[in-house]
Amino acid sequence: MPKQTFFNLPQEKRMVVEQAALDEFAEYGFDNSNMNRIVSQSKIAKGSFYQYFEDKKDIYFHLIDTIVKQKIDALEPLMSTYKQNTFSYNFEETFRIGLAFADSKPKYYLLGEDFANKPPPFIKEFVEKYDPLALDFYLKFLEHASETGELRLGINIRLVASFINTLVNETTIGLIARAAPNEQRDFVIAELISFIERSIIK
Repeated sequence: MPKQTFFNLPQEKRMVVEQAALDEFAEYGFDNSNMNRIVSQSKIAKGSFYQYFEDKKDIYFHLIDTIVKQKIDALEPLMSTYKQNTFSYNFEETFRIGLAFADSKPKYYLLGEDFANKPPPFIKEFVEKYDPLALDFYLKFLEHASETGELRLGINIRLVASFINTLVNETTIGLIARAAPNEQRDFVIAELISFIERSIIK
């Protein structure tokens, strides 16, 4: 993660550095990105960069960390009211919020796609940090649905949450990558909800 010297910078300068790195990674991916281009676009000396970050991987994961936190913030309104809703509603809203977030932040999406294609050893520490947070959303929805009697008896909630999380992530990536029109998105979401309902809802 960034060194304290980075956080000591004025916010505007931090944003310039982050945007330069985001532009670079979104266009070239981590493997083909170039530190010289990031430094040049940031309008800082290369030596200054290493006062802020350990290396290229350090700022890459800082950006991924930023994306995850912003997506969690986008889901916060739903999480504050999910107990008022059915599981199907919560599932659909989470899906749609995720799609809207990707649409509104296309470079975030490109960076996220690059991250998703990295080998497990490269992202192991990050996945271990954030996978439990992603699962927590679906676990809460499923636990609430179980408490209200929506779910079939004997459902393994943790296993289902993991399955749904993977299914939503892969489907979202596919829809965004294909630039699927709204009609196709609505169809896919409806089919997924129907599949999940047939599987776990009474």
